[in-house]
Amino acid sequence: MQVAWIGLGEMGLPTAMKVAAAGHAVRAYDVALPAAAKGLELAASPREAADGCDLLCIAVFSDAQVEEVLTGPDGVMSDLKDGAIVAIFTTGSVEAVQAIAAKAPAGVAVLDTCFSRRQSEMLPGKLTLLVGGDADAIERGRPAFDSFARAIFHVGPSGAGRKIKLVNNILFAGHLQLAVDALRLAEGLGLDRAATAGALVECSGASEVLHRFIVEDAAAILESAHRYMVKDVAAAADAGAAAGIDLGTLGAVTATYRSTWPSG
Repeated sequence: MQVAWIGLGEMGLPTAMKVAAAGHAVRAYDVALPAAAKGLELAASPREAADGCDLLCIAVFSDAQVEEVLTGPDGVMSDLKDGAIVAIFTTGSVEAVQAIAAKAPAGVAVLDTCFSRRQSEMLPGKLTLLVGGDADAIERGRPAFDSFARAIFHVGPSGAGRKIKLVNNILFAGHLQLAVDALRLAEGLGLDRAATAGALVECSGASEVLHRFIVEDAAAILESAHRYMVKDVAAAADAGAAAGIDLGTLGAVTATYRSTWPSG
């Protein structure tokens, strides 16, 4: 399978290399090309990467970047061949990915392919793929998807993959904030943070995020997650508001992320 991969960040690079290691030809592009990209053919532009591809994978940060790659002035959507699949791994608004799918040329399938991973299993090949869109396109993309996903869930039509990813990410953000506060309580009671986290992962109060607190400082964990959590919690809250859903306790626990999201 000829695969184009746009976005070689923390998740994109190792996942693209996993696809290449499975025997697929992967032509990749990023605005900051990596020093090491084993098995990848690096392209000078998204258009060069996408030329003739069977599967276009997009793993950039925001909806605006996805739209630039696909439908911007130098967008590649109109050049994709009949039968091509576009897999969008970016987490963002449901409406944005549905709008992109609606604008796709006839014969081009757009999937919202959101991946997630357990905090205790951080390597490519241990990912869960949450997919919205056409079932046949998912099956046609499986040769590549199976190289990095241990489980693939077709959760519904276009936008459904993003919906469940937003539910996951706001829940993750809530778990993260609760873990920070719980371990702050533990330290206030004279307990060691790492030892407490190591014990709690085996107890009824366990959550996946606690694994990280065994070996990492809380401030470092929050800093690394903050940019993504602010974006994703805001998108989840907006989706809930549009559906008339009160987030209840989940909203209260994640309020710190929404308070730092720029308005407008």
